Amino acid sequence: MRFFTKYHKWGGLVIAFFVIMFSLSGIVLNHRKVFSSVDIPRKVLPEEFRFSNWNNAAAKGSLKLSSDSVLLYGTAGIWLTDSLQSSFSEFAYGMKKGADNQIVNRIVKASGGSIYAVTTFDFYKLGENNQWASMTAQAGITERIVDLEIAGDTMVILTRSHLYYSQMPFSQFTCVELNRPNDYTPETNLFRFFWLLHSGQLFGIAGQLFVDFLGLLLITLSITGVIYFFSPKLIKRRKRRNKPTKRLIHTMKVSVRWHNKIGILFLFFFLLLSVTGMFLRPPLLIAVVRSKIKNIPGTVLHTSNPWNDKLRTIRYEPDSQQYLLYTSSGFYTIRNFLAIPHKTQVTPPVSVMGVTVLEPTSGGWLVGSFSGLFHWNRNTGMIINCHTGELVRGVQRGRPVSTFPVSGYSSDFAVPVVFEYYKGALTFDTGRSFASMPHELEDGRMSLWHFALEVHTGRIYNLILGVFADLYVFLAGLLISLIFISGYILYRKKYKKRTP
Repeated sequence: MRFFTKYHKWGGLVIAFFVIMFSLSGIVLNHRKVFSSVDIPRKVLPEEFRFSNWNNAAAKGSLKLSSDSVLLYGTAGIWLTDSLQSSFSEFAYGMKKGADNQIVNRIVKASGGSIYAVTTFDFYKLGENNQWASMTAQAGITERIVDLEIAGDTMVILTRSHLYYSQMPFSQFTCVELNRPNDYTPETNLFRFFWLLHSGQLFGIAGQLFVDFLGLLLITLSITGVIYFFSPKLIKRRKRRNKPTKRLIHTMKVSVRWHNKIGILFLFFFLLLSVTGMFLRPPLLIAVVRSKIKNIPGTVLHTSNPWNDKLRTIRYEPDSQQYLLYTSSGFYTIRNFLAIPHKTQVTPPVSVMGVTVLEPTSGGWLVGSFSGLFHWNRNTGMIINCHTGELVRGVQRGRPVSTFPVSGYSSDFAVPVVFEYYKGALTFDTGRSFASMPHELEDGRMSLWHFALEVHTGRIYNLILGVFADLYVFLAGLLISLIFISGYILYRKKYKKRTP
């Protein structure tokens, strides 16, 4: 009992701040669209979260407007430059305010010359005076948008679960639920199951609001615990100085009462949050990232849509006259939107975080992710690692993060440019360098949602934790779980009345 008392007391004090940060950031993460217009200045964040040399996915891709005009886009919005990158000017006028609302996934040019773009939540057309006009409502899109493609007179907008297509002049869109592939089984990735359970999304908006409520209770639990920790010493000090202590004693008693009630009534849910959170980061992540479970009835997993939350990227392949579709289940090909998708067996290694580059090249495709950059010849099945020049043999699973995490690519400048997530712009021609970022971007902003994600995963504490940063969530979850268990043991021993 002495051990449990000391562990719960001092362990709770140490972890209280982090529990509050977990709770606040979790509430923000659960409502991305609500907080999409709220930003944090990057200059107040640690160095690794600031833009430098187009890192942190500031640039994902580009579109050549003319022989001397290029649009460069990514998490930093849209910037207009020339083929020599001599100057940069912002080109996101008309888009919704907020860093999260200006994360551009792709920009394409139609045969008639019109320019279109998709961000995380919106679909735009470039209008007069270089102002972007939203067409999201006109297209009837309410989901998160992931990609955009134009093949001839057909436009395709891809969301996480559906495909929207339209014919020239792209004024009316049809929503399509793609057919089940031949290899479909009603199951889901175990990692995704833990993610949905941890956030409450497994049970829809009601589940999310309940998890938000649990977050508020955890904040209350932490504050009342800290009050109870310091109150006895403060009471003794005030008594020695002959100062009134009645209000302080009352506050302490109320804090203890609510601390015990909240802890006991919601113990199971607090433990569930801790354990599921531990499986979303290393080392437990490795155990679930490739595992599958059957879809559970009564949850959002039990749906008639076989592509629910699985679609990621789409490109048209003129040679085969097919669409190449990348999903969380791998690569598929479809001849039209009513056809049955066929899975491609021999594919490049792709990180579990998905494809970041899928561009046509002579003789195949350039495929990039946090697992690296690869040249893929679909006809021969030959895959070459562009970073090492080595031939990839056999089917390999992509590492979550390799030594060459690719976040973007552009072939619209004098030499091809690869955007590495941490180092930024790298050119294939080592004798040339890409232009420095404009000063306006170096002092850029990060969305509150992405800041909350860095806090929730512990990456914001990298400078303090050092080599233990990757284990932060696991160690914090373990410590929090043991604190809940020790608190329950103390409650049963000290406060629970035993029946004769």
